[in-house]
Amino acid sequence: MRQLGLEREDEYYERLRGEASRIVEAELRNLMNLVTVTETCFFRDGSQFRLLREHIIPMLIANRSRIRIWSAGCSSGEEAYSIALTLEDMGLYCAHPSSMFEIVGTDLNSTALEKARRGEYSARAVRNVEGSLLDRFFTRNGKNFTLNEEIRNRVKFEFGNLTQTPMPSTGPQDVILCKNVAIYFGTDAAEKLVRGLRDTLAPGGYLLLGHAESLWQMLNGFEVVEHARAFCYRKGSGFQRSTFPGSTFQPRTPEPGTLEPGTPEPEASPYTFARYDCCLAAFRAGDWASAEAGLTALIGACPTFVPAHLLLGGVFAHRARYDEAIAQAESVLHLTDLEPRAHLLLGMIAARRRRPADALQSLRRALYLDDSLALAHFWLGNLYRDRGDFARACHEYENVVRDWERHTLNLTEEFASDSTAEQLVEFCRESLKRLHVSHRHE
Repeated sequence: MRQLGLEREDEYYERLRGEASRIVEAELRNLMNLVTVTETCFFRDGSQFRLLREHIIPMLIANRSRIRIWSAGCSSGEEAYSIALTLEDMGLYCAHPSSMFEIVGTDLNSTALEKARRGEYSARAVRNVEGSLLDRFFTRNGKNFTLNEEIRNRVKFEFGNLTQTPMPSTGPQDVILCKNVAIYFGTDAAEKLVRGLRDTLAPGGYLLLGHAESLWQMLNGFEVVEHARAFCYRKGSGFQRSTFPGSTFQPRTPEPGTLEPGTPEPEASPYTFARYDCCLAAFRAGDWASAEAGLTALIGACPTFVPAHLLLGGVFAHRARYDEAIAQAESVLHLTDLEPRAHLLLGMIAARRRRPADALQSLRRALYLDDSLALAHFWLGNLYRDRGDFARACHEYENVVRDWERHTLNLTEEFASDSTAEQLVEFCRESLKRLHVSHRHE
């Protein structure tokens, strides 16, 4: 307030609510930089990094073709770089293509992000870095230590406000570290944050919080995972406690291989998600037969596992076996009629079968439940375009482009193996150009 020459709090408040958007945005950034807490260091909470190294990363490597890791509230980058150093020390960048691992850090403190990109840290910040790693990847510069370019290039940093745009630009994440962030939020904001993190996690993905944080009373969609006194949460279908080998707790669900053939699993377990991930990998690779066989067996073992029904519906739809795809969507709606992806699948099939009225109804239902579904906006845009309703078509295409630019686009991968998010957005942009030209000529 002194810097701005203001004497009363209400004057400053009105300044933050002003109409000059660039001035307001700059002043909000200044305020955020002053009030956010940036205390952190490398390898903070060693037990969780052991959990990451010994169990989470190996399990993901066995079931994923690409692993995305997000440091949410990354401050000046120590946590994100610690992840890159861990992968480097495990030899994974040598054993696998570097593109297999994507690490992104987001924060709303722009000053901290600038420091993160420079990669220069005090002796206090690197106090937990092992001597061999310090010698290999840091250069001493007076009292400070500068991280080498090789490790810096392993991490991408972005501005992001966790209360508004939970997903980073890299897409759904396999691991999220959001430590010592929720403790500063009220109950409503914390619940919104947890929902955003859960929605950003890929099926079977892991969430790591700080020691002082837990998901008590917010566990819907997560299971607790424990190993050697370190805890994290795994995205599942509901609450349960699970364990890695060597844990002091006993698992509630059967271990792989202990179920008799044809015996349903009592609830979705880590083994269920591991089997699903294998099916998803086959789907991504275009191995339809393997994906179908695996999903059919998985549904037989766990009939209420919604992701398997949806992915199998996607397999059938891509193979033009529409009646079977519809049956999978209806199975999901029988379990819960509030699943937007089931309505999306029905809408896409109706559009392909040239039943525009049915398609419009299902796609509108899908967007009513989740307006971030890019494929629903895309198909609606095409339907309106074909009907000559160019204004509505443009609106739907603009929704896709807007969500892409805001990093909130939801591609619904199980129905989109034949296109990437980038291709979808480019199609919508080109369609907008053509429709605007056509409208001018009219």
